[in-house]
Amino acid sequence: MYYSEKEKEKLIEQFLPKIKHYALKYYYSVQNFLELEDLISAGIRGLLESLNRYDASLNVPLSSFIDHRIKGAIIDEIRSCDIFSKEFRKKVEDVKRAYSELKKAGTEPSDLELASFLNISEKELQEVYQSLRASDVISLDEYIEGEGGDKLSLINIISDDSNILEEVKFKQLKEKLAKAIDKLSHMEKLIISLYYFEELNMKEISQVLGVSVSRISQLHGKILLKLKKILENN
Repeated sequence: MYYSEKEKEKLIEQFLPKIKHYALKYYYSVQNFLELEDLISAGIRGLLESLNRYDASLNVPLSSFIDHRIKGAIIDEIRSCDIFSKEFRKKVEDVKRAYSELKKAGTEPSDLELASFLNISEKELQEVYQSLRASDVISLDEYIEGEGGDKLSLINIISDDSNILEEVKFKQLKEKLAKAIDKLSHMEKLIISLYYFEELNMKEISQVLGVSVSRISQLHGKILLKLKKILENN
């Protein structure tokens, strides 16, 4: 279908609040690497690309298709940036391994225990937690294997609605995730709910909980680490 420049401008105006919403949602995780305007521009490109790719015969509403492509384009923009050094990636893997080793004792390792185990400061550990948020955004190809060899990213498992999950036969994997979330603390469950289900960004969550944006980002990185390890061990 052909869209005139005037029609495109009208659609951009209509979807700009949604574009800004997704841009802000991810910006707080990658603000050290990308400008907010870069993410907004990517979202606009995604919208325009969706107009050329939309196929009405698929019986998917145009608004839903546009929404999907806006979000996808912003994530693609983030993933196109190789923002993590080998040294950083090694730190992340070291923290994951340390968490697994200490968890074998049967209790949740504290930040002090993790830092001592790794021979790093608690400040350095908090920096890794905060960076894990950005790492998770651009590492959407890190999949968890479900029953029958099916694969789906943790982000998609958390944020997809139940109907979609049923359609792709991820009922058992969803149940595992629900059990994993149930093992989180009240604060951790609240952050998961506000971010993935209420779709608040980091700044909005920090205002709700009365803590800094950086602290919310650190906590979210730690939560993702815990969820991944719980799912991998089940």
